Parts: sequence; C-alpha cells; structure tokens
Amino acid sequence: MFQVSLDKSTAMTAEEEKIAVQGVSDETHFWQFPDFTAPGMDSVIETGLVFDDSRWKGAGKELTMEGVYIWYGNFHVRSAEPLQVCMSGSHVQMIFSLQSVTTYFSEAASKPFVRFKPQQHNLFLLPQKDMLVQWKPEDNVEVFAINLSTAFFFNNLPDTHPLSAHFQKGIKTVLPAFMSWRNLPVTSRMISSLFEILNCSYNGYHKSLFIKGKVMELLALQFEQYEKHPVPDITMVLKESDVEKMHLARRMIAANLERSWSLKELAHQVGTNEYNLKKHFKEVFGKPVFSYLHDLRMETSMQMLQQPGTKISEISQKTGYKNPTHFTAAFKKYYRVLPNKIRIGVLNLVHFSEYLGQLFTEFAERATALESVPL
Repeated sequence: MFQVSLDKSTAMTAEEEKIAVQGVSDETHFWQFPDFTAPGMDSVIETGLVFDDSRWKGAGKELTMEGVYIWYGNFHVRSAEPLQVCMSGSHVQMIFSLQSVTTYFSEAASKPFVRFKPQQHNLFLLPQKDMLVQWKPEDNVEVFAINLSTAFFFNNLPDTHPLSAHFQKGIKTVLPAFMSWRNLPVTSRMISSLFEILNCSYNGYHKSLFIKGKVMELLALQFEQYEKHPVPDITMVLKESDVEKMHLARRMIAANLERSWSLKELAHQVGTNEYNLKKHFKEVFGKPVFSYLHDLRMETSMQMLQQPGTKISEISQKTGYKNPTHFTAAFKKYYRVLPNKIRIGVLNLVHFSEYLGQLFTEFAERATALESVPL
C-alpha cells in the first residue's frame, strides 16, 4: 500500500541533470530548519520573510511552534541554482505546491526523489540528511511546506496504521518515504485551510491551538483523498499548454463564483473545446469542473458566514445563487447544517470570547490588587 519510491510523473530536465551533476556550488543558497521539536513552545513564533537576492525575489512567512514548522513562499525565481536545505533530524512534511514545479534532490543523488507540479500535494518522510530544492528560472512560485516532528506525527497516528511502520522504516534506512507514490491534486478545501493558517488573527496559545487544528484537518483531508477516493492519473502526458489552460480555467471560476458558467463558454475563454476541458480538468485537478466549482462556492460561503455583518442573501448572490432558498438547501446538503446555524454559532462564540476576556481582565486586576496589599 505504502512504499519508498520516486515520483515517476516526469523525467529530468536538462537543467535538473546539470544541477545533479554539479551538486552544491558556490552559488548555492542554504536554508537551515529551525528547532521546532523542543517542548514548552506554547505560543507561535511568526516571522515575515523577504526574498531579494540573486536567487529569488518575493515574500513569505514562517510559523514555528512545538512540533510544527510552516514555511510559505510566494516569489519569482532568478537563478537555476538549488537551495540547500540543512536537516537537523528526520521529520514529516506536507507539501502543497500551488504554482510552479518544485523538485527535491538528495544532496549526492543523480536524480530527484520527488517533483511537484502546480496544484499537487503529498505527505512524506524527510530523513536526517541534507537535500536540494530547485525551481525553474523565471518561474513564479507559491508553495506551502508544513513540517511535523516525528513525535507530533506518530502521536496522532495509530500504531496499527500502515503509514506508521512505513515511515519508521524510512527513518531507520535514512530514505524518504511517501504516503502516495503519485502526487495528488490540491483541493479547494485544502487551499482554504492553508490560507486560514496564513491569515490567522488569534494570539498566544489560541493561535497555536487554531493552527495545529488546521494542520490536523489537512492531514485528515490528505488521508481521506488517498484512502477513499480513486487516485487520478496525474502522470498523464499532457502538453504544458493544455495544463496551463486548465489552470487558467480554475483561476477564472475561482475569481468569478457569482457567474453562471457553461462548459462551452469556459472552454472558449481558455482556448480549448468542451471535450478537452472536461477530460483535462479532471486529470489535472481530480474532479469535474462543476464539482470543483461547487466545492469552491460552499467553502467560500462558509468563510463569509464567519465574518460579522455578512447577510445570507449577500453570500448567496456572491457565490452564484440568485435565490437564497436554493443556496440554503445546497449549503445544508453539503455541510449538513443550515447556514443560519453557523451564523448563530459564530455570534455566540464571539460573545463567549468577549465574556472570557472580561473574566481574565477582572482576574488580572484582582491579582494586581492582592499583590499590592502588604502582608
């Protein structure tokens, strides 16, 4: 079921073969993983990243807490030279490649051990050895790498789960091990969870709880997709131009959720025909166009419901439902709860949080008053 293997989706490019032969050069950039395994990190350390040198230009963010280290980058690649990643120990990585191709090499290997195309993800063990990460020059990259300590990962996985023994073997043999030998398509629900992590507004241990909860949610989504649904053939030989058209179609429907699309209209907009749109979109993203659009609408509506002041009629219109009754029926079927129940729950949570805040303030004031009383 699980196996240590290479991602067989694509062959090496001439640039990658050149990098593999050259290895680490004077131009190679280095990245050292922070220590996120030490106990006692109750809060999140958040750092904004700015990339502006001969290697890349852009921005990102890193979030560090006990057992979890999240790295996000959105940048333009200036050089073909690889990034050398220095590992302090084995850990598990969830990678979500949203834009561009990301390729991993073992430091002394002649071939990559995994390559991620745009909108692909996987879960894999990175053993305790340095590696190289490479992107194509002039590409625009957007990628999330969620790194889990082995303690965090195995503590949240049953010992009887086949992935447990599979990853333990990878640690002993110092070899990468993968959940799936084929990378899987990123879903709209995964993207939603990733950006909720990136834009989390909580502070202190509340933020740590929220982010770890979202990480667990992403793990569940990865396992569910791999174990319960057929794996789409994303290793098919598609022209780069056809793949780009499918990504353009995805961006268009995501940016225009209120619009009533037809396959013929969307196919014309991206420069293909209905047959190829239906076939290629499912191959690239793992589901038909309208299933993907429906998921986007439902997930967007859930996010909007959690924002104070938004009305159900407004959400209905912005997500492509002219009739709020139709939206309510679709939402209930998707989430098994009425949208107004979500709104009531959010309001109650806000009021409860305010109540807790008042209690903590009163407690702090009383504690300060007691400290000032002489014994």
